[in-house]
Amino acid sequence: MKRKKFLALTLAAAMSLALFSGCSRPSASSGGNDNPSANNTGSTSSEEPIVIKIGHTDSDTRSTHKWSVWLGEWLEEQAPGRFKVEVYPNGQLGDSPDMVAGVKLGTLTMEFDLSSVVSSVSGPATSAVDLPYLYPTYEDWVQGTFENGGLELFNETLAPSGYYCVGMFYNGMRQVISRTSTYHNSEDLHGQKIRVAQNDLDIKTWDAMGGSPTPMSWNEVLTSLSTGTIEALDHSLGVFNDFNIHEIAPYITITNHASSPFPIVCSLEWIESLDPEDRALIEEGVALACEQQREEERANEMEYIERFKEEGATVEELTDEEVAAFKEAVQPVYDDLRAQIGDDLMDRWLATVPQS
Repeated sequence: MKRKKFLALTLAAAMSLALFSGCSRPSASSGGNDNPSANNTGSTSSEEPIVIKIGHTDSDTRSTHKWSVWLGEWLEEQAPGRFKVEVYPNGQLGDSPDMVAGVKLGTLTMEFDLSSVVSSVSGPATSAVDLPYLYPTYEDWVQGTFENGGLELFNETLAPSGYYCVGMFYNGMRQVISRTSTYHNSEDLHGQKIRVAQNDLDIKTWDAMGGSPTPMSWNEVLTSLSTGTIEALDHSLGVFNDFNIHEIAPYITITNHASSPFPIVCSLEWIESLDPEDRALIEEGVALACEQQREEERANEMEYIERFKEEGATVEELTDEEVAAFKEAVQPVYDDLRAQIGDDLMDRWLATVPQS
């Protein structure tokens, strides 16, 4: 009797163990799911998406914001659930220097703003992209940047500071807007306080062109222009339009004195930590977004000019002779940068310029 009872208990224990093992096996191996539909997204249900937080100071109505949002939609189409793109316009995450620092600290993933903001932390070699009249037309900028190696050279000079430029939006060729008059030569600019970004290259450029450069943060500009603290500023037509600057400064000179791109920068450490397939997909999406954005923004520039004229602003374009005179005037800026970065690097930058 005792032997039969022992065998019965042993058999019951074995059956319980088998039942327990059978119930628990699926949860012991996250890779054991053979359901094809669970693997279509390229990630398991427990895998967190790659969050790409993008900050910028442009308005949420501008093409740069529109195509940043599009990037998230495109990535979702290519790899559902793999990426989550969040875009914060209007300086919601801070001003430009704060966001550039945030990229390095990891509080946001990408940031785009004026290239001069990036070069302020990366050094003079990167600032060459903002040399006056380096790319005197939109077409020159596109070819020099995306076909002649400008973007690659920008990244080469940017890497030592720990940043990586994923792509470049087109902010617009830089023009001059003034509350007093248009400017066609250095004499016109004499004594005129021109707001410039807080970097050496802009200051030296406007000093060479004949103006009185006045470094100032962006949040002071509109008030300073209204009160006469400054007479003018240079920026893109898109910025003039977004902030309705022509309403308080109704004189616009089409100078095309700088290409003024918006580098989209991230941490070099972050981009290099990605799986190669993820990185390739992100860079492909950014390249597509940049191409479509620059074409749209270029078309918008013509509409901005028409709007300014219709609303009473004076818009005048420099003649070829006037452009040539300004190009000659800014030659010392080139000489100064050459002395800082060396002949080899300077010549490589100049080699990206399309030859007519």
